[in-house]
Amino acid sequence: MKTKTSLALTLPIILAPILYGLAMYSRLPQTMATHWGINNQVNGTMPKAFMVFGLPVLMAIFQAVVILVPRKKTTAPRFERMVIWIMPVITIVAYLMTIQINLGHNVDIRRIAVVLVAAIMIAMGNYLPTVPAEYNGYKWSMRHMANRPDAKKVLRRYGYVMVAFGLLLLISIFFTPIVSAVILGIMIVVLVIMPFI
Repeated sequence: MKTKTSLALTLPIILAPILYGLAMYSRLPQTMATHWGINNQVNGTMPKAFMVFGLPVLMAIFQAVVILVPRKKTTAPRFERMVIWIMPVITIVAYLMTIQINLGHNVDIRRIAVVLVAAIMIAMGNYLPTVPAEYNGYKWSMRHMANRPDAKKVLRRYGYVMVAFGLLLLISIFFTPIVSAVILGIMIVVLVIMPFI
């Protein structure tokens, strides 16, 4: 997908939740809860105006940076098409969830966040085997893979591991929060050590 098209499609979606924030603005508290711990306990806040307007604008800036980063000639179009939609989805889910909680609705943050991370892991794991070993897009360097004769096999293994952990995370929402935290921790460790195996 071309850069201009990607920006034209995704930036309005990232900024659109501001309309909902404006509609609810008078009902929201002056200081809004914006971050929660593993047991849905608030551990971070910000002023209402920054949450309603600033958060989507900040996410739009991040999205523009991701899309505008120069890429080498080797591309992974299917993977890149999936990656450009991660920020819009995260923004919409996080924004709507935050507004609802600050309006006094009971929302299980942990379950929503875990499902979101699991969906991203499954999507990335699904498309990762289609990425050429010499790919260097979006500052996600695969240079260490380019020299490996088994690069495609390793990428496929990464994909399987990401999908497997995504499915485990989905299952973890039916258990206590510590189960999700342990699976997430193990996943991070496994993905970090995999290049050295």
